[in-house]
Amino acid sequence: MNDTNKSEPATKADLTNGLTGLRTELSQKIDSLDNRVARLEDVTKNIALDMVRAQSDINGIKERMATKDDINRIMSAIDTYTAEAISYRNRDTLRGGKIMEHETKLTDHETRLTSLETK
Repeated sequence: MNDTNKSEPATKADLTNGLTGLRTELSQKIDSLDNRVARLEDVTKNIALDMVRAQSDINGIKERMATKDDINRIMSAIDTYTAEAISYRNRDTLRGGKIMEHETKLTDHETRLTSLETK
C-alpha cells in the first residue's frame, strides 16, 4: 500500500508484505523472550545451588553450635571448680595462720625452756 494512496483498498501484496513484517517482528520478539527465559533459568539454577550450599552451611553450624543446656552445664562446672578453688585457698590461708601461730609458740617455748634451765 502506498502512503500517498491510503484510501485505496489493500492488495494481496500489501497484506503479504505486512504479514511478513509482522512475522519477522514476532520472531525477533520470541527469540528475545527465549533468551530471557534461558537467562532466568540460569539465574534460578544458581539461586537453587546457593540455597543448597547455605542450607548445608546452616546444618554444619547447628551441629557445632552450643545450646543453652550446653552453656549451662559448662557454667555449672566452672562454678563448681571456682568454689573448690576458693575453698582450697581459704584452707591454705588458715594453714598458713596456724603455722605462724605454731612458730610463735615454738619460739616462746624455746625461750621458756632456756629460762627454766637457767634456774
